[in-house]
Amino acid sequence: MRRVLVVAAGVAVVVVALGAAHSIRSEASGSGTASPTASAQRVATIGDSIMAGYGLDSEDLAWPAVLAAKEHFALTNVACSGAGFINDGDACNTHYDGLVSQAVAAKPTLVIVQSSDNDMGENAADIQRATSETIEDIHSALPHAEIVGLSTLWDQPGSIPDEVSVSSDALEAAVTAVHGQYVDIGQPIAGGHGLLQSDSEHPTVAGQRVLAAAIGKDLRKAGVEL
Repeated sequence: MRRVLVVAAGVAVVVVALGAAHSIRSEASGSGTASPTASAQRVATIGDSIMAGYGLDSEDLAWPAVLAAKEHFALTNVACSGAGFINDGDACNTHYDGLVSQAVAAKPTLVIVQSSDNDMGENAADIQRATSETIEDIHSALPHAEIVGLSTLWDQPGSIPDEVSVSSDALEAAVTAVHGQYVDIGQPIAGGHGLLQSDSEHPTVAGQRVLAAAIGKDLRKAGVEL
């Protein structure tokens, strides 16, 4: 999501992989790894500031980590605030495709990619091309990994801009082209009391928990095993 004046903005891609315990790579610092268990899945996530837990005390409070703790999979979170398929992130100074190598290094077997609103204002054809290239790069590097796309979140007050569906549609087409799955998660926290920070855009701790529960439910409904 886009940051307010103090920082910058973000659309999200999530790469989830199967494997062991809970390992999280911060968008700005290094990675922390817990001792894995043989039965746990390895999960890598690529996304924007919502996935990175912008405005919270720790990335451990963001929905990927909350879901990983509940489902007991190993997580490598390479989300970067401000990043999109085209737009460069604030801390990482790159777009999603530049984060793929970090996700691939975790050797994930399930990849969840979420589109973001950080590319709003870009040409639709450019968004489609950049999205397709990123997903193809993930698929080429991880040919046996399952790839799942999640629709764009829009938490701000008012009607949802048409550009939000442009980014979601681009991801759906790209994921389908590599025989992955696309999951429309709707807007689980839009309008919810106490679920957004004062910027009316980024989730609170409670909002991240609602996202984790909603996304986990939608993934299971789609047959995605966590």
